[in-house]
Amino acid sequence: MRKLTIVTGLLLFSSLTFGQVEKKEKIKIALLGSFHFTPSTQDTYSTNALKLTEHKQNEIEEVVLKLASFNPDQVCIEIPVDKQESIDKQYQRFLQGTYELELNEIDLLGFQTAKKLNLPRLTCVNYLGEFNTEPLVEATKIYDQQFLLEEANQYAQEFVQEMNEMEKNLTVGGNLIYLNSPNTLNKNLQLYTKYYIKVGSGSNYEGTELVAGWYKTNLLIYTNILRQVQSTDKAILVIYGQGHIPLLKHFFESNPDFEVIDIKSILE
Repeated sequence: MRKLTIVTGLLLFSSLTFGQVEKKEKIKIALLGSFHFTPSTQDTYSTNALKLTEHKQNEIEEVVLKLASFNPDQVCIEIPVDKQESIDKQYQRFLQGTYELELNEIDLLGFQTAKKLNLPRLTCVNYLGEFNTEPLVEATKIYDQQFLLEEANQYAQEFVQEMNEMEKNLTVGGNLIYLNSPNTLNKNLQLYTKYYIKVGSGSNYEGTELVAGWYKTNLLIYTNILRQVQSTDKAILVIYGQGHIPLLKHFFESNPDFEVIDIKSILE
C-alpha cells in the first residue's frame, strides 16, 4: 500500500511539473525570394537588370518600410558565412554615410531594412554549392536524352520571359509578391523536379545527383540560418534569390520551432 502511495505521489508530482512547463513561442520567419537586381553571373538563367529610376527607388523605399514593420531581430542575406567580417565593415560604412549602395537586393533591401531597425549587423548565411551540369549534358548524349535539356531550356526561357514581363509591369512590391506566390515558386522548382531529374538510365542517376546537389546546397543554407538563431529572437527575415525559397520554405515549415510568415501579408 505504501509503495502504491509513493508511485501515485510521483505521478502527481510529474504531472504538476510538466503541466507548469510553458509552451515555447515559435520564431516567426519571413522568407523573401527576390530577383537579382543585377543579373547573376552564377545562374544559368537570369532576369533583366532593374532600372533604378527615381520611381523605382520610391517603390523600394515602400518595400523597405513594410519589411521593417515585420520587426525582425535578424536580417539574413545571401552572402557566404566567411564574408561576415567584410559585410560588417561595409554595413558600418553605410551607416556612417561613406558607402554608396550598389544595385543589388542585399544593399537596397537588406542594408536599408537593417538600418531602419537599428540592427548592428546583417547575418551572412550563404553556402556556395557546386552546380556542375557537365555530367548531366554528357549523360543526355549517352542516353539519347538531349530532348530533355531542350525542353528544360525552353521552359526556363519562357519562365524568365514571364518574370521579366512581371517586373516591367508591376511595382517592386507587387513583383516580390508575385515571385513568392506558391505558383511561381513551384515553377522555379519544376526545372529540377520535372526536367533535370529524368536524365539517366538504369542504375545511372546523373539527373538525380544534380538535383540532390541542389537540395544539399539549400539544406546547408538552412543549417547556417539555424546556427545563427539566438534564444532572444522572435522574428527573422531572410532575403534570398527566389530559386532557393521553395526548399527553404519546406525545411522551415517542417520545423516546429518556426512559423513561416507569408511574405504577401507583409508587403500588401
